[in-house]
Amino acid sequence: MTLITYVTRVHFADGVLEEALWSEVEVNRKIRPLIVTDETHLNSELYERLLAGLPVRTSVEVISDIPEIPNEQAARRVAETFESTGRDLLIAFGRNTAIDLAKISRISIAHDAPLETFSYATGGSRRIGDSLPDLYAVPGIQGFGSAVSAHAPVVLMDGERTRLMCKKLVPTVTICDPTLTLGASPIESASAGADALGRCVEAYLSPGYNPPADGIALDGLGRVLANLHSVLENDSVTARREMMAASLNGALALQKGLGTIHAIGCALETVVKRRLDPGALSRLLLPAVLQFNADAARDKFMTLQNLFSPGGGGTPASSVTEFLQALPLPGSLAEMGIGEEELRIAADLAASDLAAVRSPRALSSSSLFSIMKSVHLENRVA
Repeated sequence: MTLITYVTRVHFADGVLEEALWSEVEVNRKIRPLIVTDETHLNSELYERLLAGLPVRTSVEVISDIPEIPNEQAARRVAETFESTGRDLLIAFGRNTAIDLAKISRISIAHDAPLETFSYATGGSRRIGDSLPDLYAVPGIQGFGSAVSAHAPVVLMDGERTRLMCKKLVPTVTICDPTLTLGASPIESASAGADALGRCVEAYLSPGYNPPADGIALDGLGRVLANLHSVLENDSVTARREMMAASLNGALALQKGLGTIHAIGCALETVVKRRLDPGALSRLLLPAVLQFNADAARDKFMTLQNLFSPGGGGTPASSVTEFLQALPLPGSLAEMGIGEEELRIAADLAASDLAAVRSPRALSSSSLFSIMKSVHLENRVA
C-alpha cells in the first residue's frame, strides 16, 4: 500500500479499499459513520466492499438521495441525520456529487448559519471554523474532481449558485483503489479521462507559480495520453491504475486554481439548471481553450506539444482534438442540449467567475461566448 501525504492523506493501491478504510476507522476510533453515496453505487457490489472494510463494531447510516448539483436543502438534511443519529464520521463514496454534498454538509453540521455566509466570493471562507467532522472520500471513476479538492459548488436556498472554497473542506482521508473502476462503461471511462486531461492541461497553463503542481499536472497528462485509449479497449487493472493516477494528479494540480473549462461548466449548469458531464465539456472545450491561449503561453505550449506529438507537427489544439476525437462522448454543446441563447447568458456568468482569472490570456464575455460558440454545433477546432 502507498500512503501519499500531499494536500491530504491519500491511500493508493490496487484493492486497498478494505484495508485502508478499516485502519483509518480503527485508528481514529470512529464507530458511527454516515455514508453519503448515489443510488447507482449504493446498489452495486462495490458498496458491499465498502461495508466489508468497516470494523464489525461500527453502526452505519446511509443517505443516497443525492441531487444532481449539491444544494443547501440536501446539506441540511445530511446535517440533521448526522446530528439526530449521533454520527461521528462522514464517508462519501462514488461520484463527485456525493463527495461535494458531503463536503458542504460538514459546514452545515458545524455551523447554524446559511451556506451563503461561507461563499468564497464574499470572503466567507474565513468564517469556516475548525470543528468540521472528519470526511473520508472514496471516489469512483467519476469522483476525483472532488476527492482531494478544497472547493465545492452549492445551490443556495434561494436558487442562487455559489462556490465554497477553503482548505478545511479537503477530505480528511482519500482512498484511491483502481479496482473500484474495473468494469466502468466506455462512456464513464472516456469522461473521466477527458476530465483528467482538461484539469492537467489547465493547471499547467495557469499563470500561478507552483512548480510541484506543474510537475504533477505534466505527469498526469502523460499518463492520460499513454493509457486512455487502451483502457477503453482493454479493461485491465494496470491501465485502470494509470488512469486513476492521472485523475488524482489532475485533482492535486488544482492547487494552482480552477480554470476556464470549470468556469464555463459552472455557468452552463447554472443556466440549464442541471448537471453536465464535466468530461464531455472538457472534451469539447479544451481544444478551443488551447487555441485561444496559444499566443499567451508559448513556452508552455512547446512542452505540451512535445508530450502530445513528440517530434511531430501541428499544435496542442489540433493534437488534443485528434486525441479526443474518437471518444464516445457528445460531439457538440448542442448535442448536450444547450441552445445558443443559453451560451450568451453563460458567457456573462463565466466572465465573473473567479476561476476565469486563471486563464493565461484575459477572458471576457465575448471571448467566452466565442469559445463556446466554436463547439456549439460541431467541434471544428483544427
